[in-house]
Amino acid sequence: MKTTILKYLSVFVVYFMVDVTYQVAFGINFSQGVQEAAGIQHLFVSSIQNPILIFIWFAIMTAAIVKLVVEPAVAAKSLKQAAINGLLLGVTAYATLALPNSWSLINYPLKLVIEVVMEGVLFAPIASVVTTWWLLKRKGHA
Repeated sequence: MKTTILKYLSVFVVYFMVDVTYQVAFGINFSQGVQEAAGIQHLFVSSIQNPILIFIWFAIMTAAIVKLVVEPAVAAKSLKQAAINGLLLGVTAYATLALPNSWSLINYPLKLVIEVVMEGVLFAPIASVVTTWWLLKRKGHA
């Protein structure tokens, strides 16, 4: 039970830290600049609109990463599997977020689609690999 809680907590914390660090260092400014250049900045909130929904997003991503990526990778004792499956999950989740905007909203910039998908390329694999590595090390397999 303790390992299960720590597994979810590890993914959540790593994922959250990577996401927030990225947003502060690059993502927010880049997105706002692209939105302004496209004239669509009025479609987006400028601050956190609903923290409960953000928490739900992180909880869903955490559960998916643990069940679909970390647990199978730990069973296989494979950081490579964690990285590949984390990449697949991240790209799928973030492309599912970004692509419908690009075909649904007028003037939605391709740069913004690419940037959002790149978040999926980074966040889920990093959380997956870090947690898998930690669990394998804890079990004496790393």
